[in-house]
Amino acid sequence: MLTKDVPNIGSAGDVKEVTDGYGRNFLFPRKLAVPAGRGFEAEAKRLKDAATKRETKDRVEAQALADEINNKTVVVRLKMGAEEKAFGSITNQDIAAALKAQHRVDIDRHKIDLKEPIKTLGEHQVPLKLHRDVDAHVNVIVTQDR
Repeated sequence: MLTKDVPNIGSAGDVKEVTDGYGRNFLFPRKLAVPAGRGFEAEAKRLKDAATKRETKDRVEAQALADEINNKTVVVRLKMGAEEKAFGSITNQDIAAALKAQHRVDIDRHKIDLKEPIKTLGEHQVPLKLHRDVDAHVNVIVTQDR
């Protein structure tokens, strides 16, 4: 019986059949699952209810954050050298710091879905993956740092 959500296996409270080695060497030591014994149905129902409640709460919080931050503009400076060559780049950590400084919104840098660092001047639209079902966008204006 799974105690937490496990990718490609199931969600908390599900009863799954896995190989002995996978359960013994991966799931049990990490407290992701427990062996299903007597009376596991009630425990499974409790875990599913708690997971559903937590999922709903996380989705509502992510939607509120998305409504607050969607299409905001952030200005970030990038050092440029001769011939418009960039020194460094703008990463998701830089964007998270700029959001905190300019809009007082604390967002985890892992939720900023930047495929590759920004190395050019101008305006870029950066997607945010706040929750599995909630997305937002932030406009990032990259200016030259003198």
